[in-house]
Order: sequence, then C-alpha cells, then structure tokens
Amino acid sequence: MRNRFLRLAALVAASLGVADAAAAGQTPGSLLVFPEFNNHAGVQNLLTITNTSATDSVTVEIIYIDGDDCSEVNRHVELTPRDTFTFLTKYHNPQMARGYAYAFAKESVTGAPISFNHLVGGSVSLFGKLNLGGAGGFGANDTQLAATNPWVFQAPGAEGSSTELNGDGLRNLDGNEYTRAPDRIVIPRFLGQDGNVESTLYLIGLTGGARFTTTVDFLIHNDNEEVFSSEYSFDCWAAVRLSDISGIFNSSYLQAFTNQDPNEVFGTPRTEAGWILLDGAVASSASTTYADPAILAFLGETLAGQANAQLPFCQGEQANGSLLARSLDGTF
Repeated sequence: MRNRFLRLAALVAASLGVADAAAAGQTPGSLLVFPEFNNHAGVQNLLTITNTSATDSVTVEIIYIDGDDCSEVNRHVELTPRDTFTFLTKYHNPQMARGYAYAFAKESVTGAPISFNHLVGGSVSLFGKLNLGGAGGFGANDTQLAATNPWVFQAPGAEGSSTELNGDGLRNLDGNEYTRAPDRIVIPRFLGQDGNVESTLYLIGLTGGARFTTTVDFLIHNDNEEVFSSEYSFDCWAAVRLSDISGIFNSSYLQAFTNQDPNEVFGTPRTEAGWILLDGAVASSASTTYADPAILAFLGETLAGQANAQLPFCQGEQANGSLLARSLDGTF
C-alpha cells in the first residue's frame, strides 16, 4: 500500500510539473500503431497507409491483433513512391471482429524490418449502409463517427538499415530500433458521463506482450484542480467505457461529491469536464512481472449520438515497450 501511495504521489507531482520531451510526434515514421479496427456490423472502418517518399518503394507489413485473444493476422502491401493504400478492414481482415493493428516498413526481398521514415496513415470509422453497387462509394446516410491518426514511431538507423538489432523478432520501442514509447499518457479532456455522453478508452499493453495482464494507474482531475485516483487492468488490448473504470468519471459524482467549478464547462455549466493522467503500474504473466510497463491510450467520445476522437499527449519516454512478444517472460 505504501508503494502504491508513493507512486500516486509521484504521479501527482508529474502532473503538476513541466512535461518531459514527447516520445513520438506526428512526423512520418517506420512504424504505425492504429489504436482500433472495428469490423462489427454497422461500422465501416477505413485505414490508410501512405508512402511519402518521392523516390523509393517499400513493402509494408500490416499486423492485426485480435482484441479478445491477442492472436494475429498478417497482410502485406507494396507502396511505390508517393503511393497510398486505403482499405476497409472488414474486407482486408474478415477473420477478426475488433482489436488494434500496427504496420511497419520491410525490405522487399529479405523481409527484414527496416528504417524507412516516410510512412504516415489515418483511420476513420463510418456508420450506415455502404453502397458497393454502381459507381461504389458511401451512401448519403453514412455518418462519420471518428477519425484519428495512428501513433507514429521513427527508426533512428540509416534509411534502409535493418531495425532487427537484437534478434528477438520484436519491434522494440527502445530508442535503438524505433522511437521510445511514452512514459505517461495525458488526455486533456473528458466530459462527465451521463445519458448524453459516453466515452471509451482504448488501451494497448506494450510491455510483456500477449500473455501479460497490464494494470494502469489513473489520476483523474476535475475542472477545479482536484485529483482522484483509480486503476484498471486489461489483457493485451481493451476498449472500456470510462464509467466502467470508475464512478469518478460520472457527471453525477463530479457534481455531488467533488469541489467542482460551477462555472465550467464555460457556456454550459451543467456539463462536467476533467482530464486524465495515465501511467502503467505493473504487467504480469504466470511467471514474470514487470514494473512501470509501457502503454498506449486513446479516448473516443460519443456526444448525443455523434462521436469524435483524437490522439492524446505524452510525457517522458521509456524503453521497455515492444510489439508483440508471445512468450511467458515477454522476451520473444
């Protein structure tokens, strides 16, 4: 208990201090991590991967990770200079219902992962009937749900050089193979959960891998500088409603049990808001435990039936993230 208290105290200090350098920015890279693909009925999920190089072609491997059991499906695409590839995930990977995906540059002959910091991408989800007849395209009743960029990780090595530096077969986010993972995730706003607002947090565990359970520490700030703590555990990947993580996120709790600012949200003071700081606490398998695991997190919000999403911010960096170990000790 004392260690957990000290950890939360350190998180409070970090949240009030000056942010460390960001771990990964939105510049072209060699590895893209898409926080979700969704092949459920009624959802049309489009992913895009673009080669911004004006001179060089590249092979890109796309790996889908199933959100239920962390199994994977692999696909490849060849991108010529300035080429782009956009695809509906339910046709590109009909075997899986939902999870996350990552894509990385490869050498076309040997298949080795390489440094090729020219990849960018995007994700958009649409709801409605997809018209595949006639000229094709999306029907008039389609409504955009959410669009976001992937997490982008650069490779520090010379262009075309292999990023497989230690022979473990993983995409290591250690500052040597690819840019380091963020140490802490900052979500600048959540709205109080009620009948009109439902927010979903997407979580990816980067330390240990497919056979590990990751616990995340939360510092939840209301709109008047009060801080509350919570935690949540998940296997591999999760899409979880904020209200299922903690009642602190509910509008009724923020209004009745916190010293909230009655003048915020400015312009609609009956709406509650806050922000979140997340940090990996521990990742464990049946045989191995790692402290301070790396994570990625992403918040989607549905407001009165309309959804939006954006990548969060980062504080600091850490070198113990990778994609995606399968062993009990998380090393390969």
